[in-house]
Amino acid sequence: MKLSIRVADPAGNITIFVLNGVPPEQYASVAAKLLSLEEYRAEQVAFQVPARMGADGRIQMMGGEFCGNAARSYGYLLSTVLPENPDSVLVEISGAQRPLAVAVDRRGGRCETEMPLPSGTVRIPFGGREYEAARFDGIVHTIVPGRPQSPEFVKGLLAAARAAVPSDAYGILFLDGDRMTPVVYVRDTDSLIWESSCGSGSAAVAALLGGREGDGDHRYSLRQPGGVIEAAAVVENSRVVQCRMGGTVVLSDEITVVLPEL
Repeated sequence: MKLSIRVADPAGNITIFVLNGVPPEQYASVAAKLLSLEEYRAEQVAFQVPARMGADGRIQMMGGEFCGNAARSYGYLLSTVLPENPDSVLVEISGAQRPLAVAVDRRGGRCETEMPLPSGTVRIPFGGREYEAARFDGIVHTIVPGRPQSPEFVKGLLAAARAAVPSDAYGILFLDGDRMTPVVYVRDTDSLIWESSCGSGSAAVAALLGGREGDGDHRYSLRQPGGVIEAAAVVENSRVVQCRMGGTVVLSDEITVVLPEL
């Protein structure tokens, strides 16, 4: 199987975009093979598909989940190939119910996307305490105060989150001051990755912290293993009405990869 790909590095959360058509039933196996290619050090795979809602482009994540870093990186990619290289594009992505606006600064190597709002919060009981989680379409993020804990803790909390609320993907976000260490599990690919950064997780932190702080435009710089993600939440009348996240992104030229036949 011959694939055309581009590789994006948004604060270390390296994403492979597959540009040519792949049947959906092969997403999991193709993604697994691409993630196994050590030269790319990728953490996730997205497949370019025709837009459905009139946006400039659409991607399907490897497990049908939502990913903020993939959305903004794909917006950056689109801005380099569309006529006149627009600095604002609309991106459709799995797990989001509407197109998202991505603002692109190619000279500065940065991009920022609006984010879907959390549909609510939920308390996840585990280990004798409760952890607060933000529920988005496509992913549920649970915040754990403090430094990263053991793999056994992560697996246990993920099991508790899966039992509490159904979703395509689950994030565990260890938050120690302004340091965030994300772990993401994708159900359909059965993959558990300690990510270099997480865009939707950053938005979840902004929404939860902003909601606690009250009305206003709340901005956070979250230091993650692969770099800094900037996230913001606007709160009006004690309700989060807007979320954004962004930061740097590096994008490769188009690459041809030949995979063994599936």
